[in-house]
Order: sequence, then C-alpha cells, then structure tokens
Amino acid sequence: MENMQYAEELVREFLVFRGFTNTLQAFETERCTDIGKMFQVYKILDLIFAVYIPKFHAEKLVGLFSFFKQCFSSWSETTMLDTFSKLEGSVLRYYIVHALQSGRKDKVVEFFGMNGNDLLLKGSDWTAWFAIPYVKNPSIDPQFRVYFSKEWYEALRLSVRNFFSEVFNGTHIL
Repeated sequence: MENMQYAEELVREFLVFRGFTNTLQAFETERCTDIGKMFQVYKILDLIFAVYIPKFHAEKLVGLFSFFKQCFSSWSETTMLDTFSKLEGSVLRYYIVHALQSGRKDKVVEFFGMNGNDLLLKGSDWTAWFAIPYVKNPSIDPQFRVYFSKEWYEALRLSVRNFFSEVFNGTHIL
C-alpha cells in the first residue's frame, strides 16, 4: 500500500511540474472513485472493446498490450505468456475485422503500416491478413469467415475477461 501511495505522489508531482492541471483534476477525481484499489477487469475490457477498437485507436491498443506484456515479463510460466500473446493477436485481428465491418479499410491499411513489421516477426500466421483489405468480401472468405462471426467475438471477449480475471486475482489455472 505504501508503494501505491508513493506512486500516486509521483504522478501528482509530475502533473503539477508539467502544468497538467486538468489532468491532475481528472486523476484526483478517478482516484477518489476507485473502490477496488486494483486493476479492474471490466474497465480494461471497456477500454479495449468500447473505446480503443470502436474509435480506431490502434496505437493505444497496441500500447496497452505492450504495457501488460512488460508487467507480465517476469512470469516464469510460459503457458501464461503464450496465452497472452494469442489473446493479443486475436484482439488485433478483431480490430481489423471491426474496421472492415465499419467500412474503414483505410484504418486497416494504416494499422498494417504502423504494426506490419512487428506482426510479421510474431509469426507467419499474419501473412494472409495483409491481403484482407483487398479481399472483395472477407466475411465469406473461408480463411477469414470465422473472425466475422458474433460467436467468435463473444468467445474472444470472454477469453480476454477470464484471462485478466485470473491474472489480477493471482490465480493461474494451467
């Protein structure tokens, strides 16, 4: 608890030093309403699925996963790291699917422009996805069809929720 208070004081000091008074005010307001005093799975889910993806904030989405990857980097359990990486890939695929469903091919092309090299380094399973903005109807293409289904989205959301719930509750089911 002392570490949390120290961190909060550092944040306050930084915001005051930089003159970010509006941000300081918002920080104080949210801090006072933080009843859980810890990571809140539903707020993270909302951030991913109700803010970053619908508003096409790909850089923030990728940044959030990078942050969590840094937090989890000390894990000795390779199963958890592998699961996290697979979930990250699925969420990024959903970002692409959502952009296409919203008629925003430009956001898909922009996403690959910013993250393409990193995705290719993660594995060859991303290679086919670089063609998706140019596929006439990807929702019926056998390679991509499953990603456009409501069932896949609901399973993804549930998997992300379950993963973060297990991590934040300190229990890891292998």
